[in-house]
Amino acid sequence: MIGNNLFVRDFQRMEKFRIGLYGCGKRSQKLLQTSLANGTACVTCCHDIDRSRAELLAKQYGARACSLDELLTAKDVDMYLISLFPAAHPDALFAAVQTNKPVYIEKPVAVFMPEICRVRELCGKHYINVGLFYQYMPIYRQLTHLVKSGMLGDLVAMNFNWLQYRPELRKSVDEKNPDWRYVPQTGGELTQHYCHCFEWFRLLNGPIEQLYAMSNQHSSNATCVEDIWDLLLKHRNGCQISFHSSECNPRCTVYGSIEGSEGALSWEYNDPSTIIYHKNAPPHTPGVPVEINIPTPDAIEDFIDRWRKGLPPAVSLEEGLWAVIPPLYARKSAREGRLVELPQTLAELSPNEDI
Repeated sequence: MIGNNLFVRDFQRMEKFRIGLYGCGKRSQKLLQTSLANGTACVTCCHDIDRSRAELLAKQYGARACSLDELLTAKDVDMYLISLFPAAHPDALFAAVQTNKPVYIEKPVAVFMPEICRVRELCGKHYINVGLFYQYMPIYRQLTHLVKSGMLGDLVAMNFNWLQYRPELRKSVDEKNPDWRYVPQTGGELTQHYCHCFEWFRLLNGPIEQLYAMSNQHSSNATCVEDIWDLLLKHRNGCQISFHSSECNPRCTVYGSIEGSEGALSWEYNDPSTIIYHKNAPPHTPGVPVEINIPTPDAIEDFIDRWRKGLPPAVSLEEGLWAVIPPLYARKSAREGRLVELPQTLAELSPNEDI
């Protein structure tokens, strides 16, 4: 169950939080950089299907490489960090929660409807945080704060543009792309990276009611990653969102706008990132730059701190599942060429749905 003995938490507050790694890839290492450097945490156990990777990280972190059974029965583990190939996440999560220890699992938790329906049974029963990262990126944290402050009034519309160029998508059908992100079992970019966006949209506006989507793919692209996506989303609160992504755009940036009844924000996530506030004013009135200086914690340190204080995860398992549901309905909409209605509760989902 969520939570733990307060005496144990007070004791652990004086100790480094001991992490068991379930997956020893680059993402795990990146997530751990700050907490290990600051002395908040240490790694005690490393498990990976590739034993050599586990041994390499174990040596680096002063930990031990171990089997899956050894990892899940280890006495010197306070939490599990799961970062695997997406199709392996559901089984790993079910195994880890049996220990009754808190779990940080990378996104996406699941990418297909049967697995989403299977994992939903864990919602609210265990301390699980899903690694959707916009809450730990200063520009999105600042935008969220500004919206939640009420300075824009009621939200009316949002625009989101994700532009990048990936020459590695240009391969013939006979060529093999070694990157695991480009195989069907990942669900493509809609679940791999854009799920961050859908979680953020839901954070700002609540549930999505309707969705219309179109996609396109160049003949030279033999992967599961679509070159172009255009989505129109309508939230229950009335806010509409236009979302555009391109994997073949030379601009390589992410930008957008948020419009409210009392003002608007325009923003760009790049180097440097910018936010401009536009108060209701005559056309062409210059906006006011907003300094991006909001305190932004490290994701793992925040996870540990929230658990110790008895606070809920920053991104719950339910919120993590809602981040991958819109992509499934986007593919359904694009395939059928029509507007689709989204379910409003996880209980409405069916593992047998044609999606």
